[in-house]
Amino acid sequence: MTGRAFGVRGIVEGFYGTPWSHEARLEVLAFVAARGMNAYAYAPKDDAKHRSQWREPYTAGEMARFAELASACAQLGMRFGFGISPGLDITYESEADRRTLLDKLEPLAAGGVTWFLVLVDDIPMQPDLAPRQADLTAALCAALPDVAFTVCPTEYVGTRPSQYLADLAAGLPPCVDVMWTGPTVCSPRITVDDAKDFTFALGGRPPLVWDNFPVNDAMMTNSLHLGPYTGRDAGLADIVGGVLCNPMTQPRASKIALATAAAFLSDPDNYAEHTAWETAIADVGGSRAAPLRSLAHACGDSPLHSPADLELARLVAEAAFDEIETVLRAAHELPDVFTADGDALAVEVAPWAAAARTEADAGLAALRLIKHVRTPEPDAERALHQAFALLYSWSVARTNRRVMFGPRFALYTPVVQLADGRPALDVGLAVREDENAVDALCRLALATYQDWTTSNA
Repeated sequence: MTGRAFGVRGIVEGFYGTPWSHEARLEVLAFVAARGMNAYAYAPKDDAKHRSQWREPYTAGEMARFAELASACAQLGMRFGFGISPGLDITYESEADRRTLLDKLEPLAAGGVTWFLVLVDDIPMQPDLAPRQADLTAALCAALPDVAFTVCPTEYVGTRPSQYLADLAAGLPPCVDVMWTGPTVCSPRITVDDAKDFTFALGGRPPLVWDNFPVNDAMMTNSLHLGPYTGRDAGLADIVGGVLCNPMTQPRASKIALATAAAFLSDPDNYAEHTAWETAIADVGGSRAAPLRSLAHACGDSPLHSPADLELARLVAEAAFDEIETVLRAAHELPDVFTADGDALAVEVAPWAAAARTEADAGLAALRLIKHVRTPEPDAERALHQAFALLYSWSVARTNRRVMFGPRFALYTPVVQLADGRPALDVGLAVREDENAVDALCRLALATYQDWTTSNA
C-alpha cells in the first residue's frame, strides 16, 4: 500500500435477500482481507433477528457462529461490527425496549464484537425522530463504553442539510459515526464536494460511506454486477471516515467487484480500474478466468456503469463483426463451464451463464444474416431462412429474465433530496430501457437485410 488510503475499508452485508452462509462469509472475508480490506459489518436485512424480530435472542448455535466470525476477523486484522435494526417498531424512550436491546447486544460484546451499528434506515419518517434516535444511541454508548458505535440514519442519501440531520448530529456523541450512501441510494458518482456537503449537513462530522455496490437486491435481482469499482473521487480518502461496500446476495461472484474496491480503497491515487478488474477476474476465476472474463464483461453494467460501455455494445457500435463473433462464441460456451450442479461460484452464476447462450445464439444468427447479405451475390432464399432463424432466436433471447449484455428493462432505486431536504425519486435514473447490445445487433442485421431487399425489389 502506498500513498493515502481510506481508514475504514470493508463490507457491510446489508442487502435484502437470503443472508450469506457462515462458510461463504468466512471465505469472502479472507479473500478481501488479503487485498487490504479491514472491516466487516453484519447487517443482512432478512435476518429476522437483526430487523423484523430484533427483540428475539440468538440461539446458542448462532452466538457460537458470531464468536467464530469475530475471532476470524481478529485474526485477519479486520474490525467486526454487528448491526441491529430496531426502527420498525421500537419505542425509543421505552425502558423495556432499551433493556431488550442491551440484552441483545451485551452477549455479542462479550463474544468479541467491538463495534455496533444502530441501523434506522428504510423506516417511515416521524416527527422529532432524530433526537429520539440520538438519545437511544447515546444511552447505548454509555451502557457499553468499550464498544464503538455507528448510526445509519433514516435520511441517508443526498447532500443538502435538513432539520433531521441537524438534530441527529447535535444529539449524537461525537465518537459516533454516521453512514451515508452518497447523492442517491446506489450513487453513480460520489465526489469530494458531495462528501463535504454532507459533512456540513452533519455539523462537521465526517460520514462513513455505505456504498451500495455491487449490491443487486430489491428490484435488481435479475442482474449480476460484475464490473469494477468506479465513480469515486480519490480525494474522498481525506474527507470521509471510510467506505463499506454492500455486496450482492451471491458471495463468490461479489469477490470480483469487492477486489477492485479493495484496490481503490487501499491506494486511490494509483487505482487503475481496468487493471484491477482483470486482476480480480483472474484471481477469482483461476483456471476458469477466461470464461469468467466473458461473463463479467457481459454483466458489467450496474447503477455505476453505463450499458453503452459494455464490450459488446462498443463492438456493435463500431460494426466490428469479427470481434463480435469472438465475444458471442465465448458467451455460448458459458453454460458448459458454470453449471447449476457445479461448485459454489458456478451455482451462483449458472442462471446468467444459461441466459448468455440464448443471447449468443441470437447474436450469432444476426451475424450470419449480416455477413450473407453483404456478400457480392447473396442467395435470396438462404437470406430469407437466416432472417427467420434470427427472428426465432431473438424472440427466445428476449424471454430472458436475467440481464446479459445490457438491460432490456431494468429498475433502480435512485432516491434523492429535493431542495428542502425531502426525499424524491429521480425518474431519469430509475429506469433503464432498451439498452441491450444483442438487441442492437439484431436490429442492425434486420435493417441490413431490409436495405438489401429494398434495393433488389
